[in-house]
Amino acid sequence: MTATAGSPSVQLAERPPRPIAVVIVAVLAVAGGVYYLVSGSLAVAGADGTHALVHGILSLVLGVAALLIAAGALRVRRWAWVGLMTWGVVGLTNELLRHFFYADPNYVAMAVDTVAVFALTPLDVQVAFGVRPPRNLKLDARTRNPIDRH
Repeated sequence: MTATAGSPSVQLAERPPRPIAVVIVAVLAVAGGVYYLVSGSLAVAGADGTHALVHGILSLVLGVAALLIAAGALRVRRWAWVGLMTWGVVGLTNELLRHFFYADPNYVAMAVDTVAVFALTPLDVQVAFGVRPPRNLKLDARTRNPIDRH
């Protein structure tokens, strides 16, 4: 950025390019969001009781949330990384519990959650989302931890 007369020069930190893993996870989130929206719409339209209606509304809410998180992921927002990781870990835990204690595990959901968690874990992805600092960044702020003081 160039400075004009009378204004101080400002250096903007460049964000690293969006890793392909972010695009893959965002596409998976969009697919999940569309699935939840379609299944929720069908459940609400054919609801014959309170349970089916609540299930349909919950599916619609999850679909909207997945689409919002996917949009945030494509914009490489920090909250989207947290949302995707939380969604993946909770979903994976749910599917593992269904596998070990119930008779109806969803292996496709388990695989998608596993791919999402593994895709969001590498350091370059975390740096792109701003969750972790770049490797060669020297932090000038003094620590408040007495063990780390020099």
